[in-house]
Amino acid sequence: MLDENGFKRKSYNELIYDMSEKAKELYGEDVNVSSNSVLGILFRIVAWFLSLIYELAERIYHSGFISQATGVSLDRLGANNGILRNPAAVAIVELSFTGKPNYVITEGVRFSTEDKIQFQMIDVVKIDSAGNGKGKAISLEFGPANNVGANMITKQVEPTEELTSVTNPEKAEGGTERETDKAYRERIRLSLRGNPGPPINGILTALLSVNGIRTASVVENKSMEIDKYGNPPKSIHAYVLGGVKEDVGKALFESVAAGIDTVGGQIVEVEDLGGFKHEVKFDYAKAVNIYTRVELKTDPKFEQEGSEKVKLAVINYINNLTMGEEVRFSYIYPLIYQIPGIIVADIKIGLSADNVLAKDILLDPNESAQAQLENVTVIDDVT
Repeated sequence: MLDENGFKRKSYNELIYDMSEKAKELYGEDVNVSSNSVLGILFRIVAWFLSLIYELAERIYHSGFISQATGVSLDRLGANNGILRNPAAVAIVELSFTGKPNYVITEGVRFSTEDKIQFQMIDVVKIDSAGNGKGKAISLEFGPANNVGANMITKQVEPTEELTSVTNPEKAEGGTERETDKAYRERIRLSLRGNPGPPINGILTALLSVNGIRTASVVENKSMEIDKYGNPPKSIHAYVLGGVKEDVGKALFESVAAGIDTVGGQIVEVEDLGGFKHEVKFDYAKAVNIYTRVELKTDPKFEQEGSEKVKLAVINYINNLTMGEEVRFSYIYPLIYQIPGIIVADIKIGLSADNVLAKDILLDPNESAQAQLENVTVIDDVT
């Protein structure tokens, strides 16, 4: 119940016990409340429905706290503070064409990779007199799988003789899954600690508000010397994982103080209110693929889709780590053992499929761990 320690719901067994004790108080100690008696069966039916009501009451209680709320309840708490959950997003890419001069590529024309990941034009492109053209396209599907590498979009879905070739000189950006509760909760927490502005927390708040950014870090050089990372004096070097380049540049421009240099290999031109253009620089975090090998001993309770649940548990843990956070193999065990039917689990992780160990992985401040289904191996030894 609700007391100075918070809300504690009664379990199914506790409800049966309470009703049995009440029956003994009213009808005597020798009253039959066993599971096979009429009274005992009735108690168990009522207790089951009451346990659902208690569970609902617990969820309602927790829905008022950012640290405990989930799903729509967490969305509403974030919206109260002007912080919305990042939805799933498509990837954006600039395509480069060669073809017949003056040929026009209209909106909606599709191109794809060898793996049939399709992109659709959002610009109208006219091939110039030299036979070249450029324009932007977006992926047809949502998610990070659409952030394909450079020079991978080379196929015409609707081939035409007027186009000789198509490619993407740079990788696609911006494709993300819907933000998880854990990532959204952490972003709300960080945003409430600082408003967008020159302080480090303010810059992080601005960056984490950009749609598609999963995590971010800022390296500040306040000295008059070049720091150990090679950053010039009085500079800010921002690292982000995800997000469209132009959106990241704008967020940095609006949060970094005037006179402070920004550093990085990604360069964005941002226009101020007076119409003057400024260069903003940053870098994307280096995504480090983590390979995981899980050896299981299971019993018949381990369902047919149990291996997929194990893989998803591993992926959810690794992909929700912040930039530079250490990957701890032991943290995966509690997540694995929640899956019914697992007797013993042996977990090893590594930077390659051929070299996995029961050892944590240290990352640099500009590195972010990522896991994919094909990089998680589950071996089930049924007992």
